[in-house]
Amino acid sequence: MPEGTLLFWHGGPHLRLSPSEVAREILWGEEVEGLIDLPIKAIIDALKSQFPAHREQPGQLVLQAGPGRLEITWTWQFVRADLRDVSGDEQQRLITAIEAFGCKSYEANPAT
Repeated sequence: MPEGTLLFWHGGPHLRLSPSEVAREILWGEEVEGLIDLPIKAIIDALKSQFPAHREQPGQLVLQAGPGRLEITWTWQFVRADLRDVSGDEQQRLITAIEAFGCKSYEANPAT
């Protein structure tokens, strides 16, 4: 996936929406009932450890991934990763790091 968007969240027992419906709500900027709060600080720290070349600003973390980059944004409900020229290995490293916190990944199309 050289370009694309990945979303990560942790659905609780009261989540009633399908993954595509959750992604749609997140991309529309809505809160989603039934998602479990994420340990955002721990996730961001893990990403900075996995990708030492990074730049952090309030609400955004840009990770250098080989020749590409990962633009990470978040709320308490989800993590969004916009991928720019990222190799499959770098993408998998990102997924593994975030899924270690109980999150599921979903490949989203921001245009939907």
